[in-house]
Amino acid sequence: MKRRDFLRRTLQLSAAGLIVPPCLRMGSVLNPETAFAGTTDPFAGQILIIINLSGGNDGINTVVPYNDGTYHSVRPTLALDPSEVVQIEPGLGTGLHPGLQGLESLYDLGKLAIIQGVGYPEMNLSHFRGTDIWFSGSSTDDVIETGWMARFIEETYPDYPSYPPPGPFGLQQSLAHRIPLQGDRSVTGVVVDNPSTFFDLVNGNYSGDFDDELPDTRGGDELSYIRDVDKASFEYAAAIQAASEAGTNTVVYPNTTLGGQLEIVSRLISGSLGTPLYLTAEYGFDTHADQLGGHAALMASVGGSIRAFMDDLTNQGLSDRVLVITQSEFGRRVEENGGFGTDHGTAAPMFVVGDQVNGGMYGTNPNLTNLDPNNNLLIQNDYRSVYGTILQRHFGASQTSTQDVLFGDYGTIDFMSQVTSVDDYVPQADRLYAIHPNPQSVSGGSKVRIRFDLARDADVRVDVFDMQGRRRQALADQLHAAGRHQIEWRPDGFAAGTYVIRLSSPRFEKNVKAVLLP
Repeated sequence: MKRRDFLRRTLQLSAAGLIVPPCLRMGSVLNPETAFAGTTDPFAGQILIIINLSGGNDGINTVVPYNDGTYHSVRPTLALDPSEVVQIEPGLGTGLHPGLQGLESLYDLGKLAIIQGVGYPEMNLSHFRGTDIWFSGSSTDDVIETGWMARFIEETYPDYPSYPPPGPFGLQQSLAHRIPLQGDRSVTGVVVDNPSTFFDLVNGNYSGDFDDELPDTRGGDELSYIRDVDKASFEYAAAIQAASEAGTNTVVYPNTTLGGQLEIVSRLISGSLGTPLYLTAEYGFDTHADQLGGHAALMASVGGSIRAFMDDLTNQGLSDRVLVITQSEFGRRVEENGGFGTDHGTAAPMFVVGDQVNGGMYGTNPNLTNLDPNNNLLIQNDYRSVYGTILQRHFGASQTSTQDVLFGDYGTIDFMSQVTSVDDYVPQADRLYAIHPNPQSVSGGSKVRIRFDLARDADVRVDVFDMQGRRRQALADQLHAAGRHQIEWRPDGFAAGTYVIRLSSPRFEKNVKAVLLP
């Protein structure tokens, strides 16, 4: 790559959010002796999708207290008629905005939990500071520069970034915010809007490994770092692109910002990227004026996109390990303003969606008359109790680890009951994952990791075939217990080229391709 091209692309990648830690050196990302030490997924295959409702979502018109007389009196133009709302809890007088119609069946199936009145003491009503607090997992007076999930990623995988994984731990779409993926030791992921665009950006002039010896000088060290950035950028982009090409979608998503993002996330999950954290966003929730129509469109995007995403994952047998949450920097005030909108407020509901969710309502309809000194809603649930529940009951974190990540004990909420770990994880369906990283080098004693899930105990055979259909090597032929498995193939003596990995069992047969480079 020419120097001017590299500098131009480095600036673009920095703007896109791909930040490579200085400790990465040539070969460290895919070198089998250093990459992703350990034979099991430290996150047990669990995935969290955060949907940020940017701008401060009006929670009162999202989860609607439609029988509350105060609601109708203080919102003469914005209050929704009981006949309009989706009445999910008629006995409580609680409904969803009509744009969220797609979530009704998820609620009825017990896959949607609504956490009422979420916030924190003395909420900050600045968009920028409020967003920082939610992403960092901090308090009003504590300025924390790291993300709560980034801290958990680093605690769960202490060898990072010295031994990075073949794909990013976190993938952030659309959000131009540095805190979510910023850890104490390094940056734990990348910002990617479109996998193909990202791949083209870093791959356009990539020239491969350099074989010249660098001088033992400061300039040589700097050049080594530049080459590391070039290589690591390509390899992460290649992993994301490979997953995008290997994955699929089975439903049509709404033609909205959020719909497009979740469509990509589903495809990457389907393509076995192995990333445990995805951050997505929908914009436009700062509804100070003319809120009614704009908020309705946003609610339709949120409801339709989440429903399409869950349907897509369910169709592919992937929904059992995915959790979706919505959050916003704050809610809106109780009364509408003179511009037929609402101003910055405090507490608001969060949605938690997934197969392992104990669905239902957690908390009560907001009290619209018992307000704080600034005439804003009182807090019912600290947002860090939601995060703590996710860490312990979705990712299997210990209470001590959770307290370390969140800087305190905020308790848990019973919207999840299953604690998942690598040892007790039992998939709902048989699955053979795409090979990552792919392509893989055959030099230096490399190892190709082959990952598969079994819903029940089964005799499993794993073979390597060449493209002429000839069996070249048997990798496994024995009984495997239900759960997640990984075996390694050392392609010693194999020529560069494309090979087929075939997994066969009495109820399942699947092929994936592995590309070997010289």
